[in-house]
Amino acid sequence: MHLLSYPRESVSLDGTWQAIPDQYEMYDGYFEDFVDDDDDDNPAGFSPKSIYELGASEQEGMPVDFNVHDGYSVDVPASWGEEITEFRHYEGWVWFAKTFDWDADTAGDSSHLKFGAVNYRAEVWLNGERLGEHEGGFTPFSFDVTDELVDGENLLIVKVDNKRYDDGIPNASTDWFNFGGINRSVEVVSVPETYVRNYKLETELSEDSVDLQLDAWVENAVDDTEVTASFPKLDVSIELTADDDGVFTGEATLSRDDVTLWSPSDPQLYTVRVAADDDTIEDEVGLREVDVVDGDLLLNGEEIWLRGIALHEESAGKGRALNLEDVEERFEWITELGCNYARLAHYPHTEAMARKADEEGLILWEEIPAYWHINFGDEEIQELYRQQLRELIQRDWNRASVALWSIANETDHKDDTRNEVLPEMADYVRELDDTRLVTAACFVDETDDGIVLKDPLQEHLDVVGINQYYGWYYGDADDMEQFQENPDGTPVLISETGGGAKWGHHGDEDERWTEEFQAAIYRGQTDAIDGNDQIAGMAPWILFDFRAPMRQNDHQRGYNRKGLVDQHGRKKQAFHVLRGFYQEKRS
Repeated sequence: MHLLSYPRESVSLDGTWQAIPDQYEMYDGYFEDFVDDDDDDNPAGFSPKSIYELGASEQEGMPVDFNVHDGYSVDVPASWGEEITEFRHYEGWVWFAKTFDWDADTAGDSSHLKFGAVNYRAEVWLNGERLGEHEGGFTPFSFDVTDELVDGENLLIVKVDNKRYDDGIPNASTDWFNFGGINRSVEVVSVPETYVRNYKLETELSEDSVDLQLDAWVENAVDDTEVTASFPKLDVSIELTADDDGVFTGEATLSRDDVTLWSPSDPQLYTVRVAADDDTIEDEVGLREVDVVDGDLLLNGEEIWLRGIALHEESAGKGRALNLEDVEERFEWITELGCNYARLAHYPHTEAMARKADEEGLILWEEIPAYWHINFGDEEIQELYRQQLRELIQRDWNRASVALWSIANETDHKDDTRNEVLPEMADYVRELDDTRLVTAACFVDETDDGIVLKDPLQEHLDVVGINQYYGWYYGDADDMEQFQENPDGTPVLISETGGGAKWGHHGDEDERWTEEFQAAIYRGQTDAIDGNDQIAGMAPWILFDFRAPMRQNDHQRGYNRKGLVDQHGRKKQAFHVLRGFYQEKRS
């Protein structure tokens, strides 16, 4: 179960760390190969020192070549290629080290070391004790370090491996840059002996009422543990009781007249407090319901058309280590476009994006990097698949902004194994959270009858995403007029469309890579889908240009240029075309 840390006080370990690249993977147990100085085979009298010992690289005689106190000084969170420019394209092992002071007298009964995200594999030691490992570059993980922390100075070691793996998620081939590093914050969270590890709030609407259910996962609860939830502004208090699985649960019913439901036009948030004995967490939540009824996408019982944009998590010169200013900048662009929706592609973005979306009233599509050619038949990959879904969902299942969980992007709908496994993943998502909609980004097929959805996965989705690039890779920009709509069928979101342009490159509308060409694609695409009763919204590809090693022609040079804004924040003509279309959709 995900450790909820955001509302808690914690000790940040962000700041300056030491980083040591290990391209040949030699330093894991490297010094165990050396002999003691009293060994007959060691005539030089070499006395090996631990790689953890301060000053080992300065010793007399034969110095140590690798020492965790004597690496490159880097900031954490950071993507190492942006911090150490000569390692911009490096993929492999990097050892990170951090010394920090710990005051045992001020700590709680138990302490947890939490990482926001490490790309891609991490192995962690604290004071020489191995804590464990984690796979997946975009989701949080934590370790109980109560017994490993010492009063005074502590040494934390993280071995980070960002190599691309065929058996990984994503696998070895992607269309985005592989930013290695400890890309999100590291912290130590201290809690009482009995504490709330996580909670989940569910909202269900009826004609006159708002029904709330709150579940809490409480560690080290005993028979007389008192668990409550309260909403002070609503004057609601709920006493939670343990079910057969040990989950504490409770319910409340409110009059709709007493509640302002969360929506893009009025993103009302309420304080919720969940308490277990001496532990209390406080969070800000929105009350709302998303649903699909008779082919319509509904928010709080009313049909909504999603005016969206897709975006990667990246910033020029920072890689994937965004700060709050970067998040604010994205929301400024999104607001200027007139969006009420965004697709956070192609992996879980920082939690700060979802919390900001709660505040701003932006509906989100979130996904894991089950991208292109996943080996769906491998049981270990399936378990990794579930792990990444679970870590994302348990992190963000209380964010009112998050309405769609996506389970895959551009996977082969003619693959029989894929068509067996993905419905199982959809069911798994619903087991974790059945209050949101399950989707995936799929392809359409061209037939004699027009453009149709033939992907069998659509029967297992609440909303179908369609990636199509008419006017750029094939066909004409307005070809989606031929999409054979079924107004009562599964709602469709255009999850990707668009074309590339290099900012400042101008010419005729039929000249590829010009801003004019890209703008014409947007005019044709928006005209083609406007009025289609099955299409419930769109999120064109993409908000800003991003790093992509496979894109190497003269106009791209390592960037995907489909952004409405370039990597420096300069707007292209298509930005204004989409903005105008969304202004019309709002009226």
